[in-house]
Amino acid sequence: MVLHDDWAVRGHAMVIAKEHVENLSELADPEHFMSVYRKAERALLRLTGAERAVIVKLGVATPHLHLHIYPVRASLDRAAVMAIVDGKVREPRDERFVAALKVAMGERPSRPQ
Repeated sequence: MVLHDDWAVRGHAMVIAKEHVENLSELADPEHFMSVYRKAERALLRLTGAERAVIVKLGVATPHLHLHIYPVRASLDRAAVMAIVDGKVREPRDERFVAALKVAMGERPSRPQ
């Protein structure tokens, strides 16, 4: 799991397959991929306080399996969600959030340089 650079919403992340495939059905071990996804979604929802995760699989610009995770409030309507997915909104990057997410995903926090 990696955080996306666009920060359309706080916590916009991607789960990227290690195998070079375009579709989930092509993975040798889809259960592992989905367990990483579930762990990431759970951590993102908890840390952002969002009630729902919007999942998008495009593969247009990069034909390699990756799922975008957008943690959002349940009260958002379709137009608001589509504005997020289309990159029409931006959240400021929050380095404390990034550090907390790394800990939640089992990574060691970065040392200040």
